[in-house]
Amino acid sequence: MLKRVGIIGAGISGLTSGYALREQGLEVDLYERSGSINEFGAGITLSKNATSLLRDLGLFDSIAANGVFPGRSYIRDYKNCDVINSMELDDNFLTVDRRDLVDQIALRFQGIKGNIHFNKEVTSICPSTGTISFSNHRDESYDLILVCDGIRSSLRDSHFGAQKPKFTNYIAWRGMTKKENLPQFDDSEKVNVYYGPGSHWVHYPTGRDGMINFVAIERNPNWSEESWKVEGDKPSFLKSFKGWNEDLISMANSSEKLYRWGVFERPQPKSLFNGKAVLMGDAAHPMVPFLGQGGCLAIEDAYCLSSLIKKIKDLDQMLNIFDQMRNKRSRWIQKRSRLQGVFNHISNPILTPIRNIIAKVSMRSSVTKIHAYDLNEELSIKLKS
Repeated sequence: MLKRVGIIGAGISGLTSGYALREQGLEVDLYERSGSINEFGAGITLSKNATSLLRDLGLFDSIAANGVFPGRSYIRDYKNCDVINSMELDDNFLTVDRRDLVDQIALRFQGIKGNIHFNKEVTSICPSTGTISFSNHRDESYDLILVCDGIRSSLRDSHFGAQKPKFTNYIAWRGMTKKENLPQFDDSEKVNVYYGPGSHWVHYPTGRDGMINFVAIERNPNWSEESWKVEGDKPSFLKSFKGWNEDLISMANSSEKLYRWGVFERPQPKSLFNGKAVLMGDAAHPMVPFLGQGGCLAIEDAYCLSSLIKKIKDLDQMLNIFDQMRNKRSRWIQKRSRLQGVFNHISNPILTPIRNIIAKVSMRSSVTKIHAYDLNEELSIKLKS
């Protein structure tokens, strides 16, 4: 029977898992190598497949109080911003600043006496014994270790196969701006996606001080930076998106800083667990961001694991079921995200109008299929079989 759980990494998957397991009465220690929870200021979208789980956990209201229900999503042309298609979004779709999301979960976790240990750098783990070793702390032993330390996880390399992150030939530019800098057309404060030749943009409100998050992604095979994230210069940005709508360019220029990312992903390991250690979130299944599902899958992982722990006492049986469920789901989302990337970045002028017709016809069904996934229903079916 599980009593003690050690979690490595204070991101979305680590904190959500920690809260859900602590709610069951387990002793939970969460280790973060930084001196604080250090999320980068950027927006995140949460769809029904995740927000329904946050509601079940009792976390949703405090998170939603810091976010926005945008109410509608638009696909637009990159040059004239004409609407290609749109759909209504209900109160199951939330946009929020990542910092507010993790801060709220951390507060709730600590409020039920969950332990967050800062400045604790994990040097190694032993999956067979459940031991975590540190550079500045004595070893600790646990009944289960959750590896939630992101796409660059060195622990994954050591214990789950050394499949290195691979550059996807996409580069993302991200910034934040004030609402008054949005393009002046109806519903520009909602979720807006723009299709351009070989590139696409998205912007939406975050709920933090009226700030708007925007991301512009270009297909570009050249990424020479040592870091995956660097501060980008505006002349390079303007060169990359020459010919885009002037109001959109002006909005991006109004950002105090622009950050530039190389978008990486990693093949999913054959198994998400090894002994008493299990991969969660981006450590398990990093993906290209074209469906907005990275954070949602991290929440699904946490909810799935905690639900199985509540129902199944045998650790190996529980981890095998978790692996089957999450491997299947995340592999499908990874594949679907890659296809969406190809769709979003069509540059052939002959294919562009065809792409827009497909978006007009299939937007609602495509989005609904992703957002309507019901983890509780799958858990119910799996536990009965």
